[in-house]
Amino acid sequence: MKFLRQHPLFYFSLNKRTYLFIADFYCAEKKLVVELDGKMHDYTKEYDANRDAVMYNRELNVLRIKNEELENLDSVLLKIKNYL
Repeated sequence: MKFLRQHPLFYFSLNKRTYLFIADFYCAEKKLVVELDGKMHDYTKEYDANRDAVMYNRELNVLRIKNEELENLDSVLLKIKNYL
């Protein structure tokens, strides 16, 4: 599978503001967004949930991986593979 890094997913306008979501990694073939979540995401759960809902409404699947999980890269790759 081909993944794009830091890929802009879409733009939309709301109240005269334009919004852009950038996926950490994106696989167009499987419509999969992989998000790497650091400690700051502990404080942005509501924003992340809203963002995920927008992506789900656009028929995208979101897989969130915590930075701590990256210490075992084989496990992360297996998680992505199983998701695919």
